[in-house]
Amino acid sequence: MKRSNYSSLLLVCACAGCASIKSDESPAPAYEITKRTITVDADASDWEGVPVNRVAGPEHLWFGQGITPEQWKGDADHSYQWRAAWNGNKLYFLFEVTDDIVVDPAQQPNSFLNDCIEILIDPRNQGGPLWVENDAGNKTFNGYEMHFLPSEGQPVFIDDYVMSKPQTERFKKSWAGETAMRKTETGYIMEIAFSIPGVELKPGLTMGLDTDTCDDDGQSRKSLQIWASGQVEFWLTMDHYGKITLVD
Repeated sequence: MKRSNYSSLLLVCACAGCASIKSDESPAPAYEITKRTITVDADASDWEGVPVNRVAGPEHLWFGQGITPEQWKGDADHSYQWRAAWNGNKLYFLFEVTDDIVVDPAQQPNSFLNDCIEILIDPRNQGGPLWVENDAGNKTFNGYEMHFLPSEGQPVFIDDYVMSKPQTERFKKSWAGETAMRKTETGYIMEIAFSIPGVELKPGLTMGLDTDTCDDDGQSRKSLQIWASGQVEFWLTMDHYGKITLVD
């Protein structure tokens, strides 16, 4: 994924509006993922009693790459909460996104510039770079950055984030992936389930994980809310992800 450098971020964050943005030095949050039978149908009734991670307020905003503080108009404009469960060899996620304007179909050239959910996984909990590029330009991935769009066809992106190259079929076949989405009065709900290639899920397994959502009100991405990483290049480094542990 090619995203521009955020070297101008420090200048942006000098403004008073950035005073409460979460620092990248904050301790990584932890979340226990319990075993639960989930049907992927965009119905939240399966999730009763599962702990909620609320991602809202200025402390969860990320700025840079053209996103400025004044573009976010508050939690009713853009915020979200998420929960996770596991069963068999699948992880399950429920995202409940508050977004006052859901753009469907997506109009921007790259997935992360549209309304989208991003899940970032460090399956071996090793930290370090998300991917390494050799002299020939080939990348070796140590983790995964996945994008899910609440848009026509619910496209999924894993390695390539150009809208004309979705990896939805690869997600379904290689990851046993499932998605379901429905619009709500305040935004949308999306359920996501998948197996991670080469990873056996079992009690006690700890992985690095982060989540974020992007908001496009028809003007390209104007705000980004992130759970754990704070003001870092989270698409390059796994060092600031939260920690999830599977429990029986």
